Amino acid sequence: MKQKLSLLLTIILSISLFTACKSEPKTEKFTGTIWDSFDTIISIVSYQQSQQDFDKLMDIANSEYSRLNKLYDIYNNYPDLNNAKTINDNAGIAPVKVDEDLFNLIKFSISAYQQTNGKVNIAMGSVLKIWHDVRTNAENTTATLPTIEELRKANEHSSIENIVLDQENMTVYIKDPEASIDVGAIAKGYATELICNKLAEITDNFAVSAGGNVKVHGSPKDGRTRWGVGIQNPQVDENFQMVGGNIDLAFVANNKTVVCSGGYQRYIVVDGQRYHHLIDPETLFPTNYYQGVTILTEDSGVADTLSTAVFMMTSDQAIEFINSIPDTECILVLEDGSVISTEGFNNYLESSGITSTTPIN
Repeated sequence: MKQKLSLLLTIILSISLFTACKSEPKTEKFTGTIWDSFDTIISIVSYQQSQQDFDKLMDIANSEYSRLNKLYDIYNNYPDLNNAKTINDNAGIAPVKVDEDLFNLIKFSISAYQQTNGKVNIAMGSVLKIWHDVRTNAENTTATLPTIEELRKANEHSSIENIVLDQENMTVYIKDPEASIDVGAIAKGYATELICNKLAEITDNFAVSAGGNVKVHGSPKDGRTRWGVGIQNPQVDENFQMVGGNIDLAFVANNKTVVCSGGYQRYIVVDGQRYHHLIDPETLFPTNYYQGVTILTEDSGVADTLSTAVFMMTSDQAIEFINSIPDTECILVLEDGSVISTEGFNNYLESSGITSTTPIN
């Protein structure tokens, strides 16, 4: 069911963790930061009995984020490591034997293509590279848009069928020498899910915030039963700078993830028009349906996939699509600033039972 939420306050997008409840915890709250993985700042909060216990969590998270960041990297080579770039470098040449975590990411991504009817396609590397180069060049020169002709030519090499997986030998092969993979829409969420599964083996509580991706496990040891996740306004002013504040908290249960997609951070401006980094496989240009999309579900890799896919759909299509997926909710911030959500998202808001006439505050 589609539901309009009040716009009397603010809207939505990037995520921050709230742990402000007053009580006497049996354990102490610790916070750590990882700076150099997946091009984002990763924060981890957990209630532990000692700094040593928390440092153990951080060591695992830091090591795994660093390892998976290199493994899923499409831009850089690393000594003695076959990563996503190695696969692209060998397109049309030979299969590449890869680590199980990379093989499974690509296998997951092919399933994501099928689940989203092609809205999320890691085989679009040739198209996405054009847009990446445009954004990179725009840092030093006046931004210019790629032509539809060059995009269509690149898109001729975007078939998901170009990716050949050999489970027995753990190899990945790209048949078309001009094709490439780009796992950017999925990799961070998928990595976060893998890492959180490892952390859950040694502790009963944590919250991980990796850019627009939050995963929580257990409950905070401060008297509350659920973690609070604040979703920030994605609106920008005439200079394309973020404006607005936070809306209500969305309290999430154990083993939930909240993931946001939006175009307010990675974009170019041409003739006063903003073009973000999320490219529609049908038009080969950014969509303009939303300022931001927020997905709430259990798996961070799935949430990353869904948030990207929904960004390419009209609001009616998006709500219908998300309603077809069990235990999954979304909030959509349309380009005109109006807000639409699946009905079930109300169950996770601080004020349950919100109606279309009740402001979130």
